[in-house]
Amino acid sequence: MKDKQMKVYESDNLWASVLKMVIPALIAIMVMLIYNMADMIFVGQTGDTAQVAAVSVVSPIFNIIMAVAMLISGGGTVIISRDLGAKDVEHAKMVSSLCMWTAVILGFISGALIITFSKPLLIFLGATTDIEGYARNYMIILAMGAPFLLLTNMLGQVMRAEGAMKEGLLGNLMGTIINIILDPIFILVLGMGVTGAAIATVIGNVAATVYYGLYMKKKAVVLNMKPHYAFIKPIYILSVMALGLPNAVSTLLSGLSNSFANQLLAKYGSDSIAANAAAGRVNMIIVMILMGICMGAQPLLSYNYGAGNRKKLAGVMKILLILTSSVGIITTVLVVVLRNSIIALFLKDPAVAAISESILTVLMISSPFLGFFFLGTNFLQATGSAMKATFISALQKGLLLTPLLFLFECIFGFFGIRLAYVIADFGAVIISCIFMICEWKRIPGKNHNSSETDRRKTDDLRKTIASLS
Repeated sequence: MKDKQMKVYESDNLWASVLKMVIPALIAIMVMLIYNMADMIFVGQTGDTAQVAAVSVVSPIFNIIMAVAMLISGGGTVIISRDLGAKDVEHAKMVSSLCMWTAVILGFISGALIITFSKPLLIFLGATTDIEGYARNYMIILAMGAPFLLLTNMLGQVMRAEGAMKEGLLGNLMGTIINIILDPIFILVLGMGVTGAAIATVIGNVAATVYYGLYMKKKAVVLNMKPHYAFIKPIYILSVMALGLPNAVSTLLSGLSNSFANQLLAKYGSDSIAANAAAGRVNMIIVMILMGICMGAQPLLSYNYGAGNRKKLAGVMKILLILTSSVGIITTVLVVVLRNSIIALFLKDPAVAAISESILTVLMISSPFLGFFFLGTNFLQATGSAMKATFISALQKGLLLTPLLFLFECIFGFFGIRLAYVIADFGAVIISCIFMICEWKRIPGKNHNSSETDRRKTDDLRKTIASLS
């Protein structure tokens, strides 16, 4: 590994190492936030709440594509980081090539499936008659660009494993800037509405994919698309996906829970869907920042675990606990204070905006504590406990949230839907902390030797087989 990229892992200044990993990740997260919000913000400028609701209804489809990307990138980042910690560059190259080719194949498959089943998907997503046409156009175009959306998001994460935080950030930034430039042109100037928003999104992702491809060709340490590496052990992609499953499950179930919420909201009208969508986008600011802190530092956790350095691993965990706690409180306070101005970016109707602000106030109850949830899942992934991390992710967005949505809506009506998110969040945070503490106690008290490559590979495969059985 190149000396410059190696320093961030080997440095004894843990605060500096964590910040070098986290700051680029946070910038990337902010770029992603702007990217995710851009379509709804510019569509909101049309003053048509039906089109705003259409973007919300289709967002679970975007979540499906992101889930596939995280299925690959989550595991790939962990394993490549551990390989580099154990000085096994060849194995890291094999994993990298597997990730790339799997992403390409799954990108085309997911896009084709979304287009083929677009009509039943729209019904399931809760599209009402007044937004169905807008939603279909938006969804079909995003599905056509699925390979690029998947590759861009996967590569942006995996590049962190070899210390290329700056390059990963630049790719995200490039795609976002292009999207933001094209959005007002296509949506407002050319009057294309949500169709223009989807086209701008795909073009931005194509540009980012090209940039990442050039990086791999000229500067990459282990990242590659050489087929012969992928064919060394294709079955190993199961180990990669097993470790990436927690993030993928969380993202997928988040989309599904939003679909269930939209189905329940449909009886209250498209204005309710739009108000709920705007509040959810604002709440995403806090969620994504806390997720970015933990995901940004995950390669550092994986590297030190792979290197058997328990002391540094403990130091990184303490720093992340401090960061997630303080940032969670600060961002929540800022969002509460600025909620009127932020909501106004998405909604022009004062009555709909007022509903959205009241929903957001409820969501803020649990938001400051979500950092503990993300820290728990990322720590479990770093130590190879994929199934535990997957269970926690499924618990938050599936086992807890889904039944609570229907139960609370039945009891409390409209606002019971968002109250369900709060209760599910607290439950997931508590269980995540319990699992994290138990896993930490299982790590040997002294620095252990994880550099035995053959044993580690066997362990990966054994855990995957156990996960699938």
